[in-house]
Amino acid sequence: MKAIGLMSGTSGDGVDAVMLELGDLATRHEPEVLGHAYVAFDDELRQELTDPTSLSLGRVAELHFVLPRHYAEAVKRLPDWQSADVVGMHGQTLWHAPPSRSPEVPCTLQIGSTAVLAADLGLPVVGDMRCADVARGGEGAPIIPFAHWFFCPQGSPTRLVVNVGGIANYTCVTPKVENVRASDLGPGMMITDALSRHVSAGAHSFDRDGTLSEGGTPHPDFVETVLGHPFFERPLPRSTGREDFGHAYVETLLDAFAHLTGPDLLASSVDATAAAIVRAAKQDAPDVRTVVLTGGGALHPKLRTYVAARGPELDVQVATAGVLAPMHHEPAGMALIAARTLAKLPSSVPQVTGASAPSILGHVCFPP
Repeated sequence: MKAIGLMSGTSGDGVDAVMLELGDLATRHEPEVLGHAYVAFDDELRQELTDPTSLSLGRVAELHFVLPRHYAEAVKRLPDWQSADVVGMHGQTLWHAPPSRSPEVPCTLQIGSTAVLAADLGLPVVGDMRCADVARGGEGAPIIPFAHWFFCPQGSPTRLVVNVGGIANYTCVTPKVENVRASDLGPGMMITDALSRHVSAGAHSFDRDGTLSEGGTPHPDFVETVLGHPFFERPLPRSTGREDFGHAYVETLLDAFAHLTGPDLLASSVDATAAAIVRAAKQDAPDVRTVVLTGGGALHPKLRTYVAARGPELDVQVATAGVLAPMHHEPAGMALIAARTLAKLPSSVPQVTGASAPSILGHVCFPP
């Protein structure tokens, strides 16, 4: 089966598309990556997506139809995309309030119309992937652990795969899926991206190649403040998002650390992410020594250095190619979920999310 996956994350920078050649959907293997494409969002759209509470209901409805146009553009940049059997569309998260945050009315919202995308591409589209898990009492996040486990073939050594997006999450990949441990571990690049926009007066949406943090020194008080966020006190299972570490939170950090230079602010933010990664490794996977960093944040030149400095006993790696490469693995996960959903197979990990049972994730919209 050939499957396409689409991912536009909490960073709001754009959408990644990956096409995979998948073998047996019930057997762990590393599928072949047939192509990758990226479409950047313009500054206005990025601003809307990273501050969704400012949007009117009418604009949310418009974006539900606008985003699939960008997704379709990314798909059509893939070689031989018409040969795909299914497309997995994560959609854009505007709100995530799972049981750990909103026990009375757990909810999550990812926008992007599957009907619009299916009509444009003429292919079946799987979307709305998180709600089935939330409906069964789960966090709906992280959504990628099953893919992390599936993409590491049987016999692979136990490792900690850390996805550093806007929010960071980890998966302790074990031989049996029933033993997989995973969780959101805190902010990935969300705080760093917001500080990049602040320090550059809006000229840069992220710290590309570490240029804005160049020469900066991490400040322990900043790191300890971030690690003191109430999120870190919540018991597992837990998940987080912009509701915890978005604009409002960054404003409190800017007020508290107004005396720091721009490079120091950014270096401190990256080090806080490194500290959260090492804390999770030591607390939740003390028997694991190999840490594989992936997701867009893994490309930040300082992150790997800071993780290694805080966890010298860890073998810190960054995948450079294949399905776990930083820009491949999340859309690849969406492709796998879509393929399994089309085959009526579950892709959730209930002991990770707290759900009562595994779920087939999302719904299928067939083209007209």
